[in-house]
Amino acid sequence: MTPRALLRLLGAYTLFVAVACVAFGAWARGGPPAVSTVVESRWKAGVLVGRRVLMADEPPIAAGPGETLVRERVVSEGPLSLAPSVFVVGLVSGRDGVVGELAGQTAWVTPDDLLARQAYDQGATFLDPTVSFGTHRATVVALLAERLGTSVGEVERYARVRRVSMVREPDADGATYPRRASPGRPERAAVERAVHEAATHLARGVDGAGRFRYAILAPTNQTLSGYNWPRHSGTTYFLAQAAHVGDDAFVRAAALRAAGMLREDAMRDCGDARCIADDDTADVGSSALALVALTELVATGADRSYLPAVVDLAAFLRSQQRADGEFMHFYERAARRAVDKQTMYYSGEATLALARAHRVTGDARDLDAARAGLRHLVRHSWSFFGSRYFVAEEHWTCQALAELWDRAPDDEALAFCERWHEVQRALQYRGGDSPYDGAGAFGFGPVMTPRVTPASSRGEAAVATLRAARAAGHAHQAELLRGELDAALSFILRHQLTPGPRHLFADPAAVRGAFPGSAVDLQLRIDYAQHAGSMMVRWLELERSERDP
Repeated sequence: MTPRALLRLLGAYTLFVAVACVAFGAWARGGPPAVSTVVESRWKAGVLVGRRVLMADEPPIAAGPGETLVRERVVSEGPLSLAPSVFVVGLVSGRDGVVGELAGQTAWVTPDDLLARQAYDQGATFLDPTVSFGTHRATVVALLAERLGTSVGEVERYARVRRVSMVREPDADGATYPRRASPGRPERAAVERAVHEAATHLARGVDGAGRFRYAILAPTNQTLSGYNWPRHSGTTYFLAQAAHVGDDAFVRAAALRAAGMLREDAMRDCGDARCIADDDTADVGSSALALVALTELVATGADRSYLPAVVDLAAFLRSQQRADGEFMHFYERAARRAVDKQTMYYSGEATLALARAHRVTGDARDLDAARAGLRHLVRHSWSFFGSRYFVAEEHWTCQALAELWDRAPDDEALAFCERWHEVQRALQYRGGDSPYDGAGAFGFGPVMTPRVTPASSRGEAAVATLRAARAAGHAHQAELLRGELDAALSFILRHQLTPGPRHLFADPAAVRGAFPGSAVDLQLRIDYAQHAGSMMVRWLELERSERDP
């Protein structure tokens, strides 16, 4: 990153914080409503079928067949502007709705309405197009116009709008999603149930050919387009882990179907080796995570026939490694040449894959390549002007550290991962740090909703680093890592859909056990469950090692 790019990043962040402070200042000036109001809604198969607004002390009406009655109570209200630059951060995601008045008519857009339409965290992007925040203004205005019986233009010009903070009343289905934080360490039985639920959800989505139902929009149960081989491979790995720890035949069968697709349909000739590819350009990440998954199947005894594929994929990764330990991340199959370009995650994934492969291949070359990969990751891979003030995504690096520790301990790598976790703990939310129940999650500022996958991936790394720290006699670091890990796990458990706000789902059974992007991002991608699931499996292994050392 160049100095100019760093200055642009700083300037953009300063502007972002300034706008956020102005908007949240307006929010903070809100107060309790003059009259205690409840919006009572009837939902059926994820669709709003009826609504009335009443006083809080009025009794509820009876729901019809197949309906769920939900009462959202107004707890505070405040000013709101429809100006795009202010509106985008004018609502707290998942907690705030909007009430609009025009020509004597009143319309309500509640938090449940916005969750059902997936309008939260969709208002604007910040630097990276995949990182979005704020409320989608067009969705809110369109709902107000529909319910006021007028046009979008009329709402924008003449409607008076207010922000209303609302909570679901305790007897409502899904009222406690995300579930409230509990003090202390999570219970082992609860984590075992969560692993089973997550693995079963994923296994239900593996078709006869071994292909996952890659992404689902929970409110509609719609299968979204797209596919990704590294995520397919990573999810196969988690299913193999879950099948082993739970001795689950249904999950094991799904893992073997997914692994069979990798071996039979995705492995291609890449020069003198074999790799995972679906077109002319192969990437290291697909082969690395496939190697991790197939090694798990061999190591746990699920199917040792995958050993030749493990040997082939390990040979490909070794062929992509430079003399300094770094990996060339792409390979052009037709030209039979490696492309020396790098992208996020792949070097750490390849290092972990080779370290794990060595356990079943016994090939010293795999161990040597993993050691060299780890050495490069902790010494050279993240270096640019000002890099000492930044950290990369190192969760794969720290898992590789732990995987190698019993055969090739590396004190420098351990120190690197301990420093990385110090930064992560500084970014870990505690109770009351944000408007959300985000304790245990990782992030910055009050605008972006805490996300599930960063907590999962840092939890995976925390388990790994903790085990290495204990082996090295770093008791204090191990204690800090344990606190970080348990808080992250508690956050993860609170967000699993068991069942979640099921009144908003067209088919609650189809999404049970899944993990969303966040409390307000109800897209369910396979890697969300994979990272959470692998974290939980490693936590269970840690618990077992502590109980039976």
